[in-house]
Amino acid sequence: MNIVLNGGQGKMGRTIIELCKKKHGDINFFVVDREKTDESYNLSELEDKNIDGIIDFSSPSGTLQIIEFALKINRPILIGTTGISENDFKKIELASQKIPVFYSPNMSIGVNICFHIADILSKKLDCDIHIHETHHKAKKDIPSGTALRFKGIMEKNGKKVLITSSRIGDITGEHQLDFAMDGEKITLQHVAYRREIFASGAVTAFIWLCKKQAGLYNFDDMF
Repeated sequence: MNIVLNGGQGKMGRTIIELCKKKHGDINFFVVDREKTDESYNLSELEDKNIDGIIDFSSPSGTLQIIEFALKINRPILIGTTGISENDFKKIELASQKIPVFYSPNMSIGVNICFHIADILSKKLDCDIHIHETHHKAKKDIPSGTALRFKGIMEKNGKKVLITSSRIGDITGEHQLDFAMDGEKITLQHVAYRREIFASGAVTAFIWLCKKQAGLYNFDDMF
């Protein structure tokens, strides 16, 4: 399987490559990144390659560029880039009318199960909700895409949600949701100890996506 890995020289890109060396030896990556190196490609060099699909962990502008390439070669794309605006997401939705697109701001299987639990709790409880998310100090988007996804899910259920954020050390990712009621509180927490969990979820979802028709998919569909 030949995959274009957009943002392949970033932390997530390198983690995906290392994971696949151990567990998916039949996957070959064509690395694309903002800066061209001896180990990466320009998109123009890949137009005549036998590409099975694209995995994107880049930047919002990089995502828009790689979507156009995916449409050009008519191949599926998995997008794990965060910080995408509502306007840019509409372009992702338009692309999904022509090709299979998998989008999630967090590729952890555990976090996506927590999305489901947060949906249930916010429907059932009369409560105040606070999300606190903590990530490494190099993470640029604040709040995280994951926190915003939690917020969006619960706001659809009529809840007001407060988000606070910390950027400290080299913490991979922590999300804590407090559901405060009269006289009691429920806490839902997910802690990511290793970046490999996101890489594993992304590769699993991508392999699943390759069998799908055009459409916009996420972990709810895969589950």
